[in-house]
Amino acid sequence: MHITIDAQHARPLRQALVRDCAGQPWSICIAVMPGGARMRVSLTLPRLSVGDALAQLNRLTPGAEVSQYVEVPERPSGAWIDLIHGTQARPGPRVSASHASTIGSILCEEDVVLDCEAADRSALFHHLGTLARQHHGFDAEAVTAGLMEREALGSTGLGQGVAVPHARIRRVPRELAFYVRCVTPLPFDAPDGLPVSDLICLLLPDWGNNAHLRFLASAAQFFCDQRFRSALRHCRDARSVCRLFSGDPASDSAVRR
Repeated sequence: MHITIDAQHARPLRQALVRDCAGQPWSICIAVMPGGARMRVSLTLPRLSVGDALAQLNRLTPGAEVSQYVEVPERPSGAWIDLIHGTQARPGPRVSASHASTIGSILCEEDVVLDCEAADRSALFHHLGTLARQHHGFDAEAVTAGLMEREALGSTGLGQGVAVPHARIRRVPRELAFYVRCVTPLPFDAPDGLPVSDLICLLLPDWGNNAHLRFLASAAQFFCDQRFRSALRHCRDARSVCRLFSGDPASDSAVRR
């Protein structure tokens, strides 16, 4: 989970975790936010310890803001590992959980595909390369190769029928997102073994830092919500999909047209 706390509460929180979580697999990363008065805490804990940790937060850190809570599968895929690594020691003066770092801020209607026909992951990545060329003028072969190379490092499937394939591509000026719904769910070596029907594909600048991890976190946060997944699968047009990812209240009435 990601938490924002007053700087004065960081040491008591760490001490309480050291005392109460001894012998358990856990990690904490603390980064000072601009101005120095507040700190960004990335906390990884076993599921059974979350309740006690939240109780400690309420007791020791008045004013704490839990901005994100993501449950990692027991057998995390490559996409989850990317996200987990992104919460480890990653010092930096600026950490943002604003709309500017969400999928909704970079997904546009022309990059939503609701009826993708693909026989397997390779065919899907070739299709995404073609879309990137048609819509943005990118090298289709470079996009396909980048996605396949990343997938070879570990599945980008998150489970529950969703995946977030991603790759760094030369001459991509900024982070770009595609939403794809497959007509026939594809085997993806996901942690739960389920085939994938819904994907967010991220194309990332090759010169970028780890800012893309916030977009991966955004995708994971959306897809971990069963109600969101259900609403997404009822969307009937690209506009409804984009509204849903942007958090537009109008999406509630648009998804079941």
